[in-house]
Amino acid sequence: MNRTQTPSGKTGASMIRGSAISLGVRLLDLPSRYGFHLLIAAALGVVETGNFYIVFSTMVALAGFGRLGIDQALTRQLAMDVASGQYGAVRPAIRRALWHVFLASAAISILLAGGAALFANDILRKPALVVPLMLGALSFVPQNLGAAMAGALAGLQRVGFSQMIYSWLWPAIFCVAATPLAATGRLTVANTLVLTAASFTVAAIVGAVLLRRSLREVPHRGAHDTAAEPGYAAVLGLLKSGLSLFSLELTKLLITSAPAIVLGIVASSRETGLFALAWRLALVVNILISGVTGMAAPRFASLYARQDIAALERSAAQAIGLVLCLALPVTLGMLIVPQFLLGLFGHGFDDGASALRVLALGQITAACFTAMPELLGMTAHTRALMRVNAASVVVLLAGLAVLAPMGGSTGASVAASLAIAVNGAAAAWAARRLLGVSPFTVLWRWTAGRLVKR
Repeated sequence: MNRTQTPSGKTGASMIRGSAISLGVRLLDLPSRYGFHLLIAAALGVVETGNFYIVFSTMVALAGFGRLGIDQALTRQLAMDVASGQYGAVRPAIRRALWHVFLASAAISILLAGGAALFANDILRKPALVVPLMLGALSFVPQNLGAAMAGALAGLQRVGFSQMIYSWLWPAIFCVAATPLAATGRLTVANTLVLTAASFTVAAIVGAVLLRRSLREVPHRGAHDTAAEPGYAAVLGLLKSGLSLFSLELTKLLITSAPAIVLGIVASSRETGLFALAWRLALVVNILISGVTGMAAPRFASLYARQDIAALERSAAQAIGLVLCLALPVTLGMLIVPQFLLGLFGHGFDDGASALRVLALGQITAACFTAMPELLGMTAHTRALMRVNAASVVVLLAGLAVLAPMGGSTGASVAASLAIAVNGAAAAWAARRLLGVSPFTVLWRWTAGRLVKR
């Protein structure tokens, strides 16, 4: 493999510039996404917030089965098609992806709506959540269609637009709509879920408009176009790629949502509420990781398509370094003054301080392995990625089974942080073995060299 094609200075400048744009867009999450959580916490209180997050976490977990990783597969496919000049394949791939995401999401919506009573009464043993679970089913189709369009925008290198649709637009819309209800004391779990579905719908419409405009700049035919695959073959290829990448998404979804669902089953709504708010606060670091990864993932696919492994390694190292520089001050704050930070959400939430400290340690570990799982996925090492994710899920579920009943929100936090650490470290080891890259080593040597020069 070629390790010297792209000059390091050019690659570095491009990576840092693109990541800065992506991060700038993702940092809009802070007022919008945290406005979303703050409104809910302030208006509902600890117990009702716990009930909301039991439903919301269920929605997050099931939503992934409506995408099946197709949004990420689309990002990789479009990035490779554009890099190789096969422009004629771009539009058919987008149409196929949107259609299959719609079908899968509709099926998941029907499943949740039909099974809401069984889940709420017999598993959660919380009958009051039957209607909220049904309302949650309204979000799947618009949410996942928006995610598929965001994946297409990322593959076309419209990273800012992609991150807007993926992350901050829908909570911003929610905040605008929900603020009057919260101010007048009329915000409930039910109308919160209805507003969430409406916000996803508006975001999907905006994504469709942006994607349509971006496609105007993509030629309908390319000089290197090959014969088109038969429809069924193209669909199977997209689904196969998507399902492989879905193992990564499923792992993230389970780490994000399983602790709250398990706490909803084995503990009180109060414990669920404490964990949910601590987790959302810890995910400030995840905003930084996702922002850089959103830029890095299509770049990984493009560099691997050109077999430029040296540039691939540098890009991965730069992604880790950028996130660490930004994440360290944030996690220090969570470790030193967790009660103060949680108290901003309202009375009673500061009891989750121990959970926040544990989650902060997990997030700094995640920052050390920024984009490592995505590196495997974007370089077609999907079997290795699936093994890494399977190990992470086993650690998560075993940890929750043992620790959540005993330790409540803190025990669930330990299980989630252990799974995050296993996922990142195992992905970094697999990348070194399969690709011969060691981004953290490159970053360490660069940092040590700078310190010696000083």
